Amino acid sequence: MYVHHPQLFTPPDNTILWRYMDFTKFVSLMETRALFFCRADLLGDPFEGSISPVTPPAASPDLKVGAVSLKQVDFRQVIRMKSVNCWHSGNFESAAMWRLYSREHEGIAIKTTFKRFKESFCGEREVVASMVKYIDYATTPVPFGNTMFPLIHKRNSFQHEQEVLAISILDTNNFESDESVGQYIDINIGRLISEIIVAPFAPDWFFDLVQSLASHFELENKVFASSLSEKPTFKAQFLIQSSEEENAQK
Repeated sequence: MYVHHPQLFTPPDNTILWRYMDFTKFVSLMETRALFFCRADLLGDPFEGSISPVTPPAASPDLKVGAVSLKQVDFRQVIRMKSVNCWHSGNFESAAMWRLYSREHEGIAIKTTFKRFKESFCGEREVVASMVKYIDYATTPVPFGNTMFPLIHKRNSFQHEQEVLAISILDTNNFESDESVGQYIDINIGRLISEIIVAPFAPDWFFDLVQSLASHFELENKVFASSLSEKPTFKAQFLIQSSEEENAQK
């Protein structure tokens, strides 16, 4: 279930969210009726969950309280216990996201709103969500106070992703070794999905395949072609007077 977290950057309910994926991941989403939350340290960015080098110490290095003294905390051990599911926010389709996260001509984008997104989670496993804040790591510290803060701050170079991040604590009952790569969290797919967008310039057979699969879940009316598939316009009509008409008007 979704839980509001007051310290995070919660999107407005009407924020439009997109998740771009290849067809196999779309099939997995539909068949499992679950979103896959990847272990946060396996997302591919070596800076994921790190703090900026200008982040000040959380306390004075001379501070001691009774028998307790300061020790260094390695955030990698904290981050690897979090699992995340990533979405792009924006009012329109993104050509860049199509190229980055789906196979050419055979991809899928799930479109929803943040309101539908948070209402789609089923079961007892808690999920929080936040917009990602993009900062200059050379000059801006990552705040302390919550172990999720390093996850929801990223370098300015990733601003194009306009990411909304759903976060859940990894199921420690199944977390036995580095082989655990994440977890599936149940959703109501009918509530989650407002539209299923088929990749730009996908062949007709692929569109039909997506619609056929969606029909098994009574979602066939939510399948649409990408707006980027629309044909460009080069011809325009202009009113040109003939030379006889021009002479008559003189």
